[in-house]
Amino acid sequence: MLEGKIKGVNRDIPMSRIVLGTGRYGSRLDKDTSFRIMDRYYECGGRSLDTARAYMAWVHNGASKSEKTVGDWLKSRGVAKEMTVVTKCAHPELRDVSRSRLSLDCLEYDINTSLAVLDLDHVQVLLPHRDDERVPVGEIMDAFDDIVKDGLVEAIGASNWSARRVAEANEYARKNRRTPFTIAQTQWNMAQNKKEDMLDQSLNCMTDEEYPKYLGIGLPVMAYSSQAVGFFSKYIDGKEETMAPRARAYYTEENVRRAKRAKTVCERLGCSPSALCIAYITCNPLDGYALIASSSMEQMEDSMTACDLVVDWETLDWIASRD
Repeated sequence: MLEGKIKGVNRDIPMSRIVLGTGRYGSRLDKDTSFRIMDRYYECGGRSLDTARAYMAWVHNGASKSEKTVGDWLKSRGVAKEMTVVTKCAHPELRDVSRSRLSLDCLEYDINTSLAVLDLDHVQVLLPHRDDERVPVGEIMDAFDDIVKDGLVEAIGASNWSARRVAEANEYARKNRRTPFTIAQTQWNMAQNKKEDMLDQSLNCMTDEEYPKYLGIGLPVMAYSSQAVGFFSKYIDGKEETMAPRARAYYTEENVRRAKRAKTVCERLGCSPSALCIAYITCNPLDGYALIASSSMEQMEDSMTACDLVVDWETLDWIASRD
């Protein structure tokens, strides 16, 4: 398994280049199946899990099920000390998504609730689900600094923040001796991403404009939707009619062109489209970590064929280039 690391307060935190997303675990995906997939991920060398209390909150009895399932698995397998757990906080309430939840009270409530559900005394990484540009970055970083100093998390990052705001936040942290963000999470994959094409406009994505800014910041970036919700796999396999609505959002002239080039590379390397999508993140000049959201053992094992896949950047860049 390709490995990386992110900076924590007191140590470098190991992070698997392929991070297992557990959003549906315990709700849309039953507990036994979820355990089997995490077991197999662990057998393949994976040591990083992404979860959140807000995952599946829109499904009946779904809130906290992901964290509960992850916590139960960690305890039953006795591997909590081996794993890097990433969880999130500050998700807007579904009944009023316009209301900010980035105050210290909200952050403390969320992390303490998450730790209780996970049955852990701390997690390695905590990210806010969303930014709220109405709130000064100083207020947000002050609040996160308190949580870090309480020993509840080892590192903090930013999910769905623009590169500009991440840079502003870390500049504030540097000047005021606060804990900085040491990782970012955004929608990022081999497709051309445009915010206007996204079904959820509150999310952030790695656009052509954002990419060089993230390179300039120099933070590791965790890519969710790293396989473009199956767009490349479905297109290359000739199964466009089975694409999910989120995957169809990628069905543009530019991304079809990229898919055709990706097919050529897959045939030459003998790898699957899913594995190539992961390599696009893990072999990127930007320090990338691919978040996979496997809902079946077959999907997870296909993704994990990229564990040791190394593809030169010239090849990967050709897929997205306009030459």
